[in-house]
Amino acid sequence: MDSSDLVIATSRQLARRGVDSSALSRLTARGELIRVSPGAYAERTAWGELGDRDRFVAVARGIVATRPGELLISHRSAAVLHGLPVVGGLPRRLDSLRSDVGGGRSETSIAAHRSAVLCEPVELGDFCLTSLERTLADVALAHPLVVSVAMLDHALFHGTTTLEAVEAELEPRRRHPGSKRALAALGVATAGSESPLESLVQVRCFEGGWERPEQQAPLPLLGGRRAFVDCLWRGRTRRAGPGLIVEADGRYKYGPTAQLMTGDEHWKDKVREDDLREQGFDFRRPTWDRAWSRSQFEAMMRGTGVRRTL
Repeated sequence: MDSSDLVIATSRQLARRGVDSSALSRLTARGELIRVSPGAYAERTAWGELGDRDRFVAVARGIVATRPGELLISHRSAAVLHGLPVVGGLPRRLDSLRSDVGGGRSETSIAAHRSAVLCEPVELGDFCLTSLERTLADVALAHPLVVSVAMLDHALFHGTTTLEAVEAELEPRRRHPGSKRALAALGVATAGSESPLESLVQVRCFEGGWERPEQQAPLPLLGGRRAFVDCLWRGRTRRAGPGLIVEADGRYKYGPTAQLMTGDEHWKDKVREDDLREQGFDFRRPTWDRAWSRSQFEAMMRGTGVRRTL
């Protein structure tokens, strides 16, 4: 089940069906209904079938349904609706872009963002939100590289936008306090990252001044086939050998909850790694926790012999 299948009813709609405030209190107390947002309700059983991301979308639907006027969803909330990865957790409140409120006025369920630079809204189902390019620009201005680069990489990898288009959105806001960080995010972003973990590795290399690797680099195997590796420093380390390979697999591939690889796939992956090791390549497989921690990532990279560019 996804959020689009969840039936959400406002308290006004329920009242018109004969469910007054007392009856509504009894239904929620008995656990038959759950309040997804102020003034919006859904059946608890159906709610329990949703994942975190779908629950966020359902909450957004509830907020929009109870608003008297149009709500322009922006920043990380718009990123969720555009299908972008959100590193560091989903927003706790619904981000909204406003141009007529001095300083922005937030509410319990809404985080207001003020901008004098207007944008053309995009309609997506029940929502009115900022365009993909404006969303990426807003996030890059307001959030750390680990958040914005993962989104940029995802959009570039899937070909849904270009760096030039996002940079055009940033152009009118060169004086924004976050403009230098946003431009740095565009400099780090690449179409070669296939996962947020690969994006995180790229960010950590940039922050630590390490030479940037080739991505999705093809390498010949001893059996005649080719392997594509996530990150490759080809003969550019201080150690002897053909180079360093970093595979940003993490828990999504090997974790007990994901179960994305079959036993046969695990075996093929091992044989592939053994093949490359026999050719002299050094290997590292950083987990998400290791890449997330700057100190742990630094310790890993210092042991590889990769040169710094600083």
